[in-house]
Amino acid sequence: MIHYRNILQSGLRQSSIQARSFWRPAVRSVSTAALPNTSPRWTRRLIYTGIFGTLGVGAGKWLDNKIAVPPSPGTLEDQLEIQEIQRVFDIGLPIVQELRRNPDYVEKDVYETFSDKHKPHRLTSGPLAGSRGLGLQKVFWNDKEKKIISVVFLGPGLEGWPTMVHGGALATVIDENLGRTAIRHFPARTGVTANLELNYRAPVHSDNFYTLHTTLDQERSTETKAYAKCEVRDMAGRLCVEATGLFVVPKRLKLNKVGEYF
Repeated sequence: MIHYRNILQSGLRQSSIQARSFWRPAVRSVSTAALPNTSPRWTRRLIYTGIFGTLGVGAGKWLDNKIAVPPSPGTLEDQLEIQEIQRVFDIGLPIVQELRRNPDYVEKDVYETFSDKHKPHRLTSGPLAGSRGLGLQKVFWNDKEKKIISVVFLGPGLEGWPTMVHGGALATVIDENLGRTAIRHFPARTGVTANLELNYRAPVHSDNFYTLHTTLDQERSTETKAYAKCEVRDMAGRLCVEATGLFVVPKRLKLNKVGEYF
């Protein structure tokens, strides 16, 4: 019994030694071969996580800004927004610098002739006022060419669809610019819209500056009728809206004069 037990134990020890000698090189081989492959893989995963995490945070902040309620006119937040819009207008828009250098253009604020008492009763200077609406309107008048270039900021409160300015809001702004050109032509310094046609060519996005290029048709216009056209363009010069308008001086309706300017 002792003889067979020793043989059995000797055989088990040899089998164990052989098993350990067989598996050890394999483990070392797997570990040394796996390290070069797993390290770049984890590096790529960390990089991708950082990139997509940053994009996710940025997209979340953008979405928060878009769905948040715009500040009410007259609040501190609204005043700060207006100041920033004015700052960008003064130093950030090349077309403004170009127009200011051109002596043929005279820069004016809109509604200069209207008192603070009357402004709240007007659509564009009342309900549509503030950074959420028409955050800024500046007029550059060229008397030689009978042309107006207006720079406007269209806020998020003018949207008809998320990020898109409502077509009716655009029509209102266009109508006023066409009317400014026509009224400047009329000796009576007053007039009303008789016809307005618009063609929407490209989307107009909120929270952006746009220019309105409005020109009087001097050949067709008279002292009581004025024809004008307007183009709405983004800051890259892309045509977004085309419009034409006919304005008349009423014969039986007495209207106040708009004023020397706008």
